[in-house]
Amino acid sequence: MCDRLFLVSALLCCTGESSVHDPPERVLGPEKVLAFAGRDVTLTCTFNITDSGDLPTVEWSKEDLKPNVIFLYRDGCETHEMKNPDFEYRTSLVMKNLKHGDISLRVSNVRLSDAGRYKCMRLWKNAPRDITTVELNVVSMSEPKLSVVSHKIGGVTLQCEARSWLPEPKIMFLDDRGNDLDAEDPETHQDESGCHTVRRRVTLQTGTSRVICRAHQLEFNRSADVEILTPGDCMRPCSCTTEIAATGATVFAITALACGLAFFLWRRCDKAGKSLTLRLTSALGSSTK
Repeated sequence: MCDRLFLVSALLCCTGESSVHDPPERVLGPEKVLAFAGRDVTLTCTFNITDSGDLPTVEWSKEDLKPNVIFLYRDGCETHEMKNPDFEYRTSLVMKNLKHGDISLRVSNVRLSDAGRYKCMRLWKNAPRDITTVELNVVSMSEPKLSVVSHKIGGVTLQCEARSWLPEPKIMFLDDRGNDLDAEDPETHQDESGCHTVRRRVTLQTGTSRVICRAHQLEFNRSADVEILTPGDCMRPCSCTTEIAATGATVFAITALACGLAFFLWRRCDKAGKSLTLRLTSALGSSTK
């Protein structure tokens, strides 16, 4: 019997079991937060104020990060020794809100690598630990670029480009009535950071006063629009080219006519001046005789 008890004790020791346990935990969350790369974001966390007014030790950490501490507040000030270098000078608390139980963390200049799950832990001596989890999603967006790439018989071809997006966006074209326009298959390129650049083209076959390019992220329901005005005459074959050529010819003709008229007047005035000089010379010669 004693041998069996000894064996059980040995197994408990080998498996790391201990009679000393951490204080119990109360876990809330996860709360989902969406942030944009390059901007700031606030991860919300609060605690109940005690009668004594004492402030807890506050530890913000990120899962799958070593070291995982990104902010540690203890004994009335921030402790930097355990802080992950990637978050140095990028995390802070609003100190005036501590007395109200608000220990939300502000993260500056958000990076794509900041996406993940965070823990906000409040610790009191001999009291349960309160933990709030926050799930941070980071998206990258930019304004799409819409341009005319060619004009041939049959219509005008437009290209829309969305650079450095995460997640990958879907590009669509809309006419002035909001109807989808048939477009070519998109071209996608992914860079080293994981961001996507998507290009797509559409050839306009029918008249429309404007075209809208919309880049849309389905996962987070985020969109960015850009539009271009398209004169209706440009939908007819060669009309835009003909109009441009006709305009250039008209300007050239007007310029040539103006130059010719100026030259004619100059020549006429020049001849008149010479004739007047000759007459004056003749008159003076006659008077001296």
